[in-house]
Amino acid sequence: MQGSNDLRALCIFEDDRFPRFFPLTLDKPVFDLLIGTQTLLDRICAEVTHGGLSVICRDRLADAFSESATARRGGEAISVNAVPERETLFINGRLLAYGEELPDLLAGLETGEILEKNGVAVAARLPGETAAGFAAYLRSALTDQHVERVMLHLRDLSAPQPKKKTGGELPSGYGEKLTEWAAKTRVKVRQADVRLLSYVWQMIGENGPCLVDDFLKNPMRGMAPESALYRGVDLIREEDIVIGPDVEVRSGTVLDASGGPVVIATGALIEPTAIIYGPCYIGEHAIVRGGAKIGHGTSIGASCRVGGEIGETIIAPCSNKQHEGFLGHSYIGSWVNIGAGSCNSDLKNNYGMIKAWSAGQTRDTGRRFLGFVCGAHAKIAINTRINTGTVIGYNANVFTDGFPPKFVPSFTWAIEPEFSEFDIEKAIETAGIMMDRRERAQTESQRELMRAIFRHCRLAQHNV
Repeated sequence: MQGSNDLRALCIFEDDRFPRFFPLTLDKPVFDLLIGTQTLLDRICAEVTHGGLSVICRDRLADAFSESATARRGGEAISVNAVPERETLFINGRLLAYGEELPDLLAGLETGEILEKNGVAVAARLPGETAAGFAAYLRSALTDQHVERVMLHLRDLSAPQPKKKTGGELPSGYGEKLTEWAAKTRVKVRQADVRLLSYVWQMIGENGPCLVDDFLKNPMRGMAPESALYRGVDLIREEDIVIGPDVEVRSGTVLDASGGPVVIATGALIEPTAIIYGPCYIGEHAIVRGGAKIGHGTSIGASCRVGGEIGETIIAPCSNKQHEGFLGHSYIGSWVNIGAGSCNSDLKNNYGMIKAWSAGQTRDTGRRFLGFVCGAHAKIAINTRINTGTVIGYNANVFTDGFPPKFVPSFTWAIEPEFSEFDIEKAIETAGIMMDRRERAQTESQRELMRAIFRHCRLAQHNV
């Protein structure tokens, strides 16, 4: 890859826009979100030759992220919030690049130069001490103190009108503008025309193109010899279907890649008579229940169990949506359970544009199709009906006779007659039970992270 083969260190960072992805980013960095067949971090790493990987993220996420990422990446050492004092390539974790866009971008990036878009750092290639200084500059927006300021701002946004003394935009952790910092350190700043994700609904919209892009960049094709296709399986456009090792695809299933590739990862099970339309990704050890209809533009994370009808949706690893019911144009975090018969609307009756909660206020999404966003460890009761543009918080429990509110705060135990709070230690216990059912041990760093999220959500009066 031109422009990056000589790099010795790669650093992927999140910036001060992380609250726009709440509640999904309450427990993980922005670059650890799933899109297409992999996380944003993994997409970048796959395209950049590097001799060492580091990340910059919020302090409170460091330990839990280090545990999960090291395990997922086969034990590869990842330095968290400690950049090597040598020449380093920095890449914003919100960057979404297709085709040769990233190699082309890096090919023209010189040492001692920062690329920016609208005042936000996109990429930088910096030597030694300058790299360490830039890392410190980035981290200033990610400290626990800054996160607390963000939470207090979210509380003010939802307060009665007389208390609304602040504007709609979140406070930036960067005391100096990027150009001012660069001038002090004699680093060149140049504009870049790139794609930076800013909201969750953009990830839903870009998931289909990401699936196609990942497929085109992946040399694997066909079916691994260790997999089994049962009698009566129908493969449509077989050349665009990838089936990994130890996969079982049982009788009567249809894999239809006429609209885009179908990728089924190691150890997945597709039960009889399921229909899967590409572009689509089924993650490692996921289970697609019999008779399921998985529509195009869908990514099912590792160890998920899914059924019913799902379309243009991202489900992060280890979540359950096993039963009948429709799930469309949505993003579901990890360790979520969606009860039998639950459905969401993803289109308004008047076909109008949909508004959704983001970072303390309702925003126009510019989308006609949008389902709901659900934070990690949430539980949704049977036969729940969820409206367009609904946001359900981290560790929230939703059970109601009617439609739940368009915004359900994190750590909500009950909605009616009014919001009540989930006891944090009971929430941790419930999470541990669910993780044990997936043969995943809950670690102390994960428990401490949940307590930290609870404290910060309380600062915002659970307005996240």
